[in-house]
Amino acid sequence: MRNFFRNKFFIWLLIITILIGGIAVFLNMSSNQTGIMENSVSIVITPVQKLFSGIGYSVSNFFRYFSNIDMLREENSVLAAENAELEQKIRELEGFEVENERLRKMLGLKETNPELDIVSAEIIAKDPSNWYSTFTIDKGTSSGLALNQVVMTTDKYLVGRICDIGTTWAKVITITDPEHSVGSILSRSRDLCVVNGDTELNLSGYCKMSYISKNTNIIIGDYVETSGLGGIYPKGILIGKVIEIKPELQSISQYAVIEPAANLDKITEVFVIKTEVAEIP
Repeated sequence: MRNFFRNKFFIWLLIITILIGGIAVFLNMSSNQTGIMENSVSIVITPVQKLFSGIGYSVSNFFRYFSNIDMLREENSVLAAENAELEQKIRELEGFEVENERLRKMLGLKETNPELDIVSAEIIAKDPSNWYSTFTIDKGTSSGLALNQVVMTTDKYLVGRICDIGTTWAKVITITDPEHSVGSILSRSRDLCVVNGDTELNLSGYCKMSYISKNTNIIIGDYVETSGLGGIYPKGILIGKVIEIKPELQSISQYAVIEPAANLDKITEVFVIKTEVAEIP
């Protein structure tokens, strides 16, 4: 039964094909255009041509898709390389800008203090064993540095002094170190005092003004600068600001907590004063 219907289907398909061909021949004979055989064949094979043309177009698009992916990957690789190069140039420009700012500050410091012989240095190491109250710079005796030379920031804030030195390096002890002290003066009242490091306050990055008399004219917010007494530090370098005043244990005197003007945790470079000067305006 199945073969019967299948044969019947092909018979009808053959009949329809013959009819279409006959009609095409008739139309061609009446229109006097191309040859009968040529036009008849064209009519029959045109659907087949369209089918294979469509398949060929799809296959072409399939391979073009993968070709475009390879092209995009190559373009992305080129763009990534160009982006990396631009980022490198930006970093170099930022480095030049920082260097120019440092040189401008050094030039300004020398112009306002022509008597100063200063050397710029970069911090290359900080000692974590003492809560970073000492650090190492990249200049030493070969650059004319020596023990006890004063170290300050580019903004003329006191950092400390050189406590150890080599040919190409020097260690700096900062004002927060318990072994450091400096003769000081209150900027407002001009009362003399001493600022020194303190073991407990060093943990917070502060230092201490000890043994302040009850008669000393000191208030919170007062600025403290070097007094020029003691033979190491010149007069007039800003040390910091009074942020707290407390009585000593015996209540005979009082002490003040000093917040350094220099951000000792953040500085990356310093100025070293090579010459001995009495005062820095």
